[in-house]
Amino acid sequence: MSANEGPAANIGLLAPAPAVDRSASNVMDLRQLRYYVFVADLKSIARASAHLGVAGPAISRSIAALEDELQTPLFERDGRGMQMTDAGIMLYGSASKILRDVELVRQQVMAEGKHLVGDVIVGATPSVIAMAGAGLIKTCRERIPRVRPRLLEGYSAYLQNWVLTGSLDVALVNGLRPDSPRLISECLAVERLFAIGPPGMFDGGPVGLADLLQKALLLPSLQNPIRSLLDAGAASLNLSVSAELEIDSVTLLKDLVRHGMAPAVLPFGAVKYELETGALSAGPIVDPEITSDLYLIYLADRPPSRVASEVIQLLLEVLRQVVAGKEKHGFVEIRQRSAGRRR
Repeated sequence: MSANEGPAANIGLLAPAPAVDRSASNVMDLRQLRYYVFVADLKSIARASAHLGVAGPAISRSIAALEDELQTPLFERDGRGMQMTDAGIMLYGSASKILRDVELVRQQVMAEGKHLVGDVIVGATPSVIAMAGAGLIKTCRERIPRVRPRLLEGYSAYLQNWVLTGSLDVALVNGLRPDSPRLISECLAVERLFAIGPPGMFDGGPVGLADLLQKALLLPSLQNPIRSLLDAGAASLNLSVSAELEIDSVTLLKDLVRHGMAPAVLPFGAVKYELETGALSAGPIVDPEITSDLYLIYLADRPPSRVASEVIQLLLEVLRQVVAGKEKHGFVEIRQRSAGRRR
């Protein structure tokens, strides 16, 4: 064997690996997966564009690039919008898990400091804000002074939309199980619903639902869970609900009740101050009793951070103090959060 025929010479004969043009290859990234999950949930590029604040053509190109890379259609277009194919459903499950895992890693890294620090935006119904809002702010300042909770009040349907668009970190909504697979829900409390009237209409004692339904009521629109709970209670008596007027403003609804237009149905906390001052009267609805579950909701791929989880725990603590104290309230039960849910 000559010198030129040894092992070293043979290695030298290997052809160099061809250069790879990375710019021309399609590689799935988190941005593409996020766009895909939004389109899959909302069944529309236009709606996903509105929620994400991203131009529709950019989302379309992202979806097309995914389909090109995977060499299979991910959506079928029909009259109901964009429906996932079998391959799309498979990608959806994996993409949702990837996004959730990435978010958890981000939160864990951020929470490694010695003190809880940060902002958290919490949405809640008027009843929860009235019963626990001030107590929560006070307790947060005492216990976690470097955390700044921001409370936003709204109807449950609006709060759900704000969570979906990322405007809220978490929200507490009444009687509303999320209708999007992107949302996770935890039942944290149960509230009773009350008949609300002008001064003197109710004396604080129980109000039979059948008697209440003899009157036309001021009610929120059909998308509000209070309306569906009242309709279900009426159906159990083979009765129906008559709406004097549909109003999606708690402030206006209470004002119209106070002026004697018609009674209404709300959780106790929503009229707490008016009952204390005598501006309104109320009584718990019975026969049947109507209760509303209070759900904590948040995005599946953006679970509550350590900071948000601590604020939620303090909120539940404040609510338990309300229930244990002498102050009137409408809560039937305050539950513990599962340890596995906390971050």
